[in-house]
Amino acid sequence: MALRRRQRLALRRKAVGHTQESLAEKLGVDRTTVVRWERGESAPQPWVRLGLAEALQATADQLDELLCDVEEAEPSQQTTSRTSRGVIASPRLVSEAADSLANDPLLLTAPISHDSVESLQDDMAVLARTVSMAAFEVFTSARRLCGEARTLAERARRPRDLADLYVVIGQGTALMASTAFDLGYWNESAALARTANQYADLAGQASLVAWTLGLQMTLANWRNEPDAALAYFAKAMPLAPDGEPKLRLRHIASRSYALLGNSPSLKEALQAAREDRDLAAKRPDDLSVSFGGEFAFGPARAAACAAAAWLEIGDGEEAAKCAQEALNAYNQLPPARRPYSQINGIKIDLAAAHLGMGDRDGAIQALGNVLTLPTEKRNTSLTGRMRRVRHLLSGWPWTHDHDARQLAEQVSGWLTKKSPVLIN
Repeated sequence: MALRRRQRLALRRKAVGHTQESLAEKLGVDRTTVVRWERGESAPQPWVRLGLAEALQATADQLDELLCDVEEAEPSQQTTSRTSRGVIASPRLVSEAADSLANDPLLLTAPISHDSVESLQDDMAVLARTVSMAAFEVFTSARRLCGEARTLAERARRPRDLADLYVVIGQGTALMASTAFDLGYWNESAALARTANQYADLAGQASLVAWTLGLQMTLANWRNEPDAALAYFAKAMPLAPDGEPKLRLRHIASRSYALLGNSPSLKEALQAAREDRDLAAKRPDDLSVSFGGEFAFGPARAAACAAAAWLEIGDGEEAAKCAQEALNAYNQLPPARRPYSQINGIKIDLAAAHLGMGDRDGAIQALGNVLTLPTEKRNTSLTGRMRRVRHLLSGWPWTHDHDARQLAEQVSGWLTKKSPVLIN
């Protein structure tokens, strides 16, 4: 008889040189989560599987074998087993099965356990830190976690559990809002951001309250409504903890001032943000430390946001400087932790900055790999930035430049291939 999961998974982990602790750290989960996987008590969520497969140096099919709980059949039965594995289940069937079991009546009547809440918190932290998933995958995963958290919240009796679940729902809804924007659903994104803010307020999570208001600022900026964004800014600043939360809000506000053509206020916001950065080093933000990823606002994101503001106001030199600073910061991260959307957005802004300075070759170099980005990863944020590049290429001095015209054709072709829409 073949080895069960607990033996197969543990042996593979040891074979590639990982302890339970090192594997957990690499994937951004607790050691107890790895222990549960190896015992067969739970399975990795879909967004964790890619990282787990890479960590174990396995293909997706090999990982499925490692996670299989059923003992393999005797030789005489192996043909049937292989045949059954060859059947392709429909996505709807898999989704319906997952939803059905997640809402199993037996589970709904069972007492809520601290492990259940903790497991949801772990899963949400991993999802927030994912860098390789397309927007619609993040959206559907966050939606499922929110559903599970709501089910637990209906049975929660301890105030602490209920507050923790409100945080999970708020974080999940915030991720849904952010990814709905990436998918081009701006009105839905705004509604989700408001809902996330309400859950954050119910939980008394000041950092999450500030984060959701910052998202509403970002949405207003993208709708070219800087006055609305600054109204959210005025509301958020008294509520935001010192350090990273205020640092993020000031950088988003700098974009609002740029849209208004208010260069002095832009500079003032970025100068004040430098003081927030010093405070952030002394007072780490719990939301950023515990979850990170989408909820973190480190030096790379700060520099990228500043680049976008300088670009908006027409200062190509300062924009290029900040964009390169952001890219250098991201390049310090391990490849598996580099967020594709942010990095590609910075490269597009860097190309626009070079065009604004009259540097065609610099723009071509900056766009490089961006032009080969898979269609499903060309989200609203990236396409909006790329339209700026196309607009710049359509004007002087590029209209009679052969290489610039070729680049313009490539950019136009890139923009015609839209990212898949979200399907219910």
